[in-house]
Amino acid sequence: MEKIELLEESKRCLKCKNHPCENACPIGTRIPEIIDMFQRGEELEAGKILFENNPMSLVCSLICPFENQCMGSCVRGIKTTPVNFPSIENYIMEKYLRETTFENTPSNGKRIAIVGGGPGGLSGGFYLRRKGYDVTIYDDHEKMGGMLRYGIPSFRLTKDKVDLLEEKAYESGIKFQGNKIFTEDSLRRLKKEGNYQGVLVTTGAWLPKELNLEGVEREGVYYGIDYLKNNIDLGKNKKVVVIGAGNVAMDVARTAKRQGNEVLIAYRKKIEAAPATKVEIHETVEDGVNFLTEVTPVKITDKGIVLERNNEKTQFLYECDNAIIAVSQKSQFNVESLDGYFYGGDLVTGPETVVKASFTGRESAKLLDDYLVGKE
Repeated sequence: MEKIELLEESKRCLKCKNHPCENACPIGTRIPEIIDMFQRGEELEAGKILFENNPMSLVCSLICPFENQCMGSCVRGIKTTPVNFPSIENYIMEKYLRETTFENTPSNGKRIAIVGGGPGGLSGGFYLRRKGYDVTIYDDHEKMGGMLRYGIPSFRLTKDKVDLLEEKAYESGIKFQGNKIFTEDSLRRLKKEGNYQGVLVTTGAWLPKELNLEGVEREGVYYGIDYLKNNIDLGKNKKVVVIGAGNVAMDVARTAKRQGNEVLIAYRKKIEAAPATKVEIHETVEDGVNFLTEVTPVKITDKGIVLERNNEKTQFLYECDNAIIAVSQKSQFNVESLDGYFYGGDLVTGPETVVKASFTGRESAKLLDDYLVGKE
């Protein structure tokens, strides 16, 4: 949408006294205030407020589950369409990030390590850098971004948006060490051996939850997060079954479809119970992916996948070339009670939205700051 269209859209805001849109946002975005500032032409000032509250605002404006949050709570939506705040937010954040030079806050002499360079780690890193801490982010990937860069397909989030956030992180003075792999033991030693005053662990949830299913070790069977992370090319004209109906399953199915394949999502419940948002399911259907619900996978054979109809308890073979299991993820590390260590992001909550990872990353960074200030 062009700016003139966004201004017209902003005028649809009823300025509700109770701010249901703001209350529905997991990170408390000050939506009515931002809309007022946008209407007054205070776009850079609004961008600063958005970013300091949620450094992932640019990303959230594109991939948040709006229908469950701000737009789903908009009073306008009762009788007509809700106010499209995400598009307004996106315009403001693009302008703010591209036109603002970030301040490299003078050092307070204290060093912080952040393990995990995804939305939680970046959110915490920006907060701590503004407080003057010397921040180094470690990640097992080559570049910053975590799930934003390596887990979300480009048709949902173009990587230039992640590049922009990475650029602003460097500009603000955040250091980065990529391709750094930690074990539980080396993570415990990091604070002392690296001479850090505190450690924020935001390593996300990258390990697939495995299915106890005969045949999962067969060639052509993948786990969803690995399929996305490693950019696996299945080839064309294949029959692909995706097991699961969460957001990752939708991303997997749409990616496989874009590779030129016939794709079926097999889910054990009714579609209304799917963890994926209604919008994502709709977009997946629009892409030409088929759904088969109320079926449970029994085993994978050299010919395909055996499914059982839940109501009838009858089994049948669905012939396919590939099966991709996307039934959630888990973290590599556990939350431990270690002096000076704080935890955030999907490591704490399990697989969640970007906005919730940003929130927990920021809040954990605040706790770390309080801890260090209290030791002075």
